Amino acid sequence: MKKNLLIFLKNPVNLFVIKTITFFAIFLVLLYIYGYNGVGSVKFIYADF
Repeated sequence: MKKNLLIFLKNPVNLFVIKTITFFAIFLVLLYIYGYNGVGSVKFIYADF
């Protein structure tokens, strides 16, 4: 099983697909956190000066 996994990971196409999915998932989590934080909806603090 471990040998098959190592053979699978040595293929550059498989490694690229795994890395792409991982980075996309991290990107989606960061976008969700940014949207949940409400950074864009808060009134700008220096708008009245």
